Amino acid sequence: MRRALLVLASLIALGAVACLGSDDPEVRVTVNGGTPAGTPLPPGETPTLVPFTPTAQASNLDIEDLHGLTMPIEGACLPSGESLMPNAPREYRNGVHEGVDFYFGDACVVIERGTQVVAAYDGVVIRAQHDYVPLTLEDVERLDAETAAQGASSAETLDIYRGRQVWIDHGNGVITRYCHLDAIVPEIAEGTRVVAGQVVGAVGESGTPESVTAPGLELHLHFEVRIGEGFLGEGGSAEDVRAMYGRLFEPADDASGASGAAGGGG
Repeated sequence: MRRALLVLASLIALGAVACLGSDDPEVRVTVNGGTPAGTPLPPGETPTLVPFTPTAQASNLDIEDLHGLTMPIEGACLPSGESLMPNAPREYRNGVHEGVDFYFGDACVVIERGTQVVAAYDGVVIRAQHDYVPLTLEDVERLDAETAAQGASSAETLDIYRGRQVWIDHGNGVITRYCHLDAIVPEIAEGTRVVAGQVVGAVGESGTPESVTAPGLELHLHFEVRIGEGFLGEGGSAEDVRAMYGRLFEPADDASGASGAAGGGG
């Protein structure tokens, strides 16, 4: 034991001398394959910096049979109107719808400004726009002009049109987006772990052109399920997409699913 302590003390002393009196160039310690710790860099050489990436969110989700999610509005059901489902055309931006819209009158529950929006599955928040700036009439006119000139809305324009948003990473490449929010729960921030059914925000109409031109007309939740670079049901027929989203909100097969993930209707 005494010998071990003496060796440890010697190592600490040598480290102190190296730090105080060495003429070696600065040593940069990086992660994930960058410059190894303790390796001096030759004069003039730039260190290799590799961004730190956190451990991926563990998940029981099967992207080939995605189910076990909770409805993002308690008691809601899928809308009957196909125009509110994925792949429906969106003429105002020369594109297609990439999620499900939950409006009062076609969602089985009352939906109004401030209606609670909940996490559809356990996960980690990767975006929470607490600093969202509302659209102005000038913004709407500019975006319309850009879309007309380009022939379709850019990715940046689409993001603006989604308004105030929360994104949750559920692992296995699955991310859910909650858009047009009126507000976000203060405790919900990037890096926050949430569970299925936990309130993350409130229904609004942020990001819609009508939020400027006809306030109160477009109160709804736009809910997206992203898988990799695309959205669930992308390119599918209306019948197949509806079946896919009906399955999405069926209960998990066993207790290994997300906590509370059996809510909602199809």
